[in-house]
Amino acid sequence: MTSMYRDLRYLRVQVDDLDTAARFATGTFGLQRADCEDDCARFRSDARNYALCYSTGDEGDAVALSVARSEDLDAAESRLAAHAPRRLTPQQAQRRQVKAGISVVSPNGVLVEIVWRPLTSGWRYHGPRDAGITGFQAVQLACTDIAPNEAFWTEAIGAEVSDWAGDAVFLRIDDAHHRIALYPSERDGILGATWAVESVNNVMQNWYFLQACQQPIVHGPGRQPTSDAVFVTTSGPGGIHYSYAAEVAHGPQISQRGPRQFPGVALSHCAWGAPPTAPEYRGETDR
Repeated sequence: MTSMYRDLRYLRVQVDDLDTAARFATGTFGLQRADCEDDCARFRSDARNYALCYSTGDEGDAVALSVARSEDLDAAESRLAAHAPRRLTPQQAQRRQVKAGISVVSPNGVLVEIVWRPLTSGWRYHGPRDAGITGFQAVQLACTDIAPNEAFWTEAIGAEVSDWAGDAVFLRIDDAHHRIALYPSERDGILGATWAVESVNNVMQNWYFLQACQQPIVHGPGRQPTSDAVFVTTSGPGGIHYSYAAEVAHGPQISQRGPRQFPGVALSHCAWGAPPTAPEYRGETDR
């Protein structure tokens, strides 16, 4: 597919306690601590300067996409005109470690920040434990009303639908099966985030590690029929879910075949039949 977006860049999550959140991100999940300020802490999972930011400030939860050129930022601003996008101030851009950007509120209340020239570090990611993490994979969003959110992400942002599972929508901006997933929910906001790991072995190793840490398993281990991902999901800071995933489908065949409709049942979210504790992963007919 042809897209103006370079990648899914970062996730910002509001938390009550930075120290507790940081301990989870590093000691439990396996991210590398990057820089921090009085009211925020950032964490690395690949070559970018950070992929996850915990904040106690008032900026709000946010998902960021990056563009390659300044004219792409201008084009995105024009495309989003009906949604009242705002240019980041120089101070806001500096705080986000980007050259420039725009911010717009999505229908489910999460900020979408489109940024240009985000900071990339000059050194390898090296987590405090060998979780097998290779990069920031995807974000899941909870939506009380799916239709306007799907329209926003496809028509205003320009993402494309890879698949539907019931009313859940899987959206791509590059050759990965999806970077954004929208789930019907009784609440609005960020539902969770996924980090890619090297192999199924890492998914299973992390499952055992999470159990040893007495972390609740929200879903999995399992395989997602839509994306082919083998995954395991836990809960953590900010009231969201944190997943490891391997074998996510990539390639031009996803756009060439067109989106598929899976039934709105739990097996459409896990072909192995792992029972989820979160209602969003049960499908509309199994709740």
